[in-house]
This record gives sequence, structure tokens and C-alpha cells, in this order.
Amino acid sequence: MEDMTYENGRKPAVGIMANTIWRARAPDSALDVVLLTHPRDDTDLSRLLPWLTGFNADYRLTLMRHLRPVLGEVIEMPMLKAGIMFLTCPAEDIVNPRTRRRCREILEQEALPRIAETGAKVVCLGGLTASLTGYGRRIRDRAEALGLRITSGHSATVVNMLSTMETALNALDRPIERSSVVVMGMGSVGTGFARLLLEHRPLPRELVLMDLPSRRGYSEELAGELHRSTGCEIRVASTAPNGRVPPGGSPYRCDILVSAINASHVIEVDKLAPGTLLVDDSQPWCWSRDDAWQRCMEHQDIIPCEAGLVDCSHLNYVSHFPFDFADHDAQGSRTAWCCLTEGLMMALDPSLPPTEAIPETAQLVLYDRAYARLGFRPAPLQCGPHALPIESLRARETELGMVGKVGDMDV
Repeated sequence: MEDMTYENGRKPAVGIMANTIWRARAPDSALDVVLLTHPRDDTDLSRLLPWLTGFNADYRLTLMRHLRPVLGEVIEMPMLKAGIMFLTCPAEDIVNPRTRRRCREILEQEALPRIAETGAKVVCLGGLTASLTGYGRRIRDRAEALGLRITSGHSATVVNMLSTMETALNALDRPIERSSVVVMGMGSVGTGFARLLLEHRPLPRELVLMDLPSRRGYSEELAGELHRSTGCEIRVASTAPNGRVPPGGSPYRCDILVSAINASHVIEVDKLAPGTLLVDDSQPWCWSRDDAWQRCMEHQDIIPCEAGLVDCSHLNYVSHFPFDFADHDAQGSRTAWCCLTEGLMMALDPSLPPTEAIPETAQLVLYDRAYARLGFRPAPLQCGPHALPIESLRARETELGMVGKVGDMDV
């Protein structure tokens, strides 16, 4: 496979990364799956292209718009080979209506053909690329012409979010039926999470669906659907129009806050009720990892968890790209993003369908069963790059008796 190049066609971007620890190179044989994602910020870009660290952030951001798709890593396992390709468009360009079309053109005209050259048959959409492509629908024809199956990864994301929450609850010895749960963001992942949550038993004490005021009609329709099918107490709440949580809002008065939105730092960590378990898969982050970790260390009264991380050690999966996973050491990391995991699951079990749009309950149940059957599990609980001291958090929670005592929620 050819190295990716700069826009002027002169300097090979992947060649620049040869000899780096994450092994950016052409595979010895065809890939099975490629995760197509993007640098979350200019820090991620510097991880991808270490020679950029000598330049300031503004320069890196400007240069980012002139780079072509980069194959950042090839991960070789006994049963599978997976690649991680970065669409080097800034997140702000992906969400900006004036620039997102150009990002999609680069994806269609450059990234997809280069993925096809690797021999891969499955492409997972990571980060904001699912939103960019309408969950893959806008690029489906181009992908099919190249022999590629596109999946958003959102079914595996939902399954892993729920499994992460259950892992934390079990570690804390906290029963879900005593817990009030807020799901913030009623997009594909948030809706899917609410659906799968209520397929499991026992049910939470109550469930709140929260989104922008403009999405209230959809949230109310979904709440009605879920209440009729499960009998669970479900309420609807709204953020401020800019996406921020109003003072005293539901996320500040719940036991469990599950979030999957694309608004940055709209939740203030210092306003969270003691005992709050956070499970976040937002892009960008909707609450500060630094603030959450500081509160977790100083007061040990919140449990802030990353939601999108999967333990793939059973596949002999080892990644060397420095994503800041808590288990990353000199031997690499056994952790994968949940969207890539969906592609691995599809490669291991070709009967699993790709995910487009909002996953229905039946599809989520298929992935839920396959996730356990194929040996996947959540990565060790972490906040940012820090492993959570779950035993001390459990002891502190028992000492304070915090579970289920945050009061009625303000909806």
C-alpha cells in the first residue's frame, strides 16, 4: 500500500512516522478491519506526527487542514489484522456546516480508496466521522463500490457503555434498582443505551432522558415508547439551548449520569451530587477529566468513568499508539475503542449486521450477546489516563452511605 502524502504530493506522511513505536507501516498481508477516525485535538495530531511537537498549536491546526489521511497503526493479532486510519480534519471542521462537505469529500475520495487498498472489508466510523457521514449513509454507495462494509460502531458502543456501568455498579456493590439514571444526549448512542438498559433486569428506580430543547419532542416520544414496553418510570428534561446543564438540573441530582453528546464541558464537575457515577462517551468531552480526577482524589465522592474502552486482551490485541489508555506501558495497550471493536466483532462473526442510524433493540441484543460470547469486556475503569482506585471509592461510598440519596430530580 502506498504511503499517504501531503496535499502537494511531495512528502510521505506515513514515511515520516517510520520507526515510531506505533508501527505505522504497510501490513504484511491484507487487513480485516479499519477504524476511520480523526485526531480529537492538536495534541492527538502531535501523537500521530511527533515531529509537529516543535510547532505551536495554531500552526499545527493550520497544517492539519493540508494533510491527507494517515494510516497511524497496524495491529496484528493471530486471528485478525486491524488498522487505524486518521482523517486529518480538525473536529471543528467536521461539525462546521461550511467545511464538513470538504471533510466528507476527502473521506470518500482519498480515505476509502486507500482503505480498500489494504484489503480490509469492514470500516468502522470513529469519533465524529459517524456524524459526518450520516452514520455511513452518505458514503454507502462509494464504500460498496470499493467492496467495503461501513458501520458506525454504535451498537458495540452502547453495549460497552452498559457493560462499563454494570462493572462499576458491581464493583461498588450498588444495586441499579435503587439508582436514578440520567441519559444525556438522545442521539444514536444515547437512544440505544436507553433501549438496551431497559432490556436488562432489574430496572433502575427512574430514568431521565435529556437533550436540547429542540429535541424535546423526540425525547418525549421515546420516553412513551420505553414506558409502554417496560413500565419503567421515565421523565424528560432539557438542557439550556446552548447545551449547558442549568443549575439544579437532573445531571446534578442523580445517581448515574450517562452522556453521549458533542458539546464541550457543559457539565460542571463541582456541581455533581456526591456519589454520582459518570459514564461518558462524548466527543469532545462534556465534563473535564482533570476536574473530575482532582475531585475523585481529594474527596473520593464521584466515580468518573470513560465509556468507550474495551479490553481486547483475549485476542492478543496490542496497540502502541499513545492514546493515553490507563494500561499503556512499554509493551503497549490491550485496550481498543468500542467502535473498532464492532468491526472486530463483525470480522469474527460475519452474521452481525453493520450499524446505520439509531440501532434498534433487536440489533443491540444481538451485539450484547455477541460481546460476551466473543470474549470482550470493558477495559479497567479509568478517568482520562488514570486508573480509578475502585476499592477506596467503594469504601468511601459505604462510609458516606451515598447511594440512592440524592433526592427527587429537578426535571
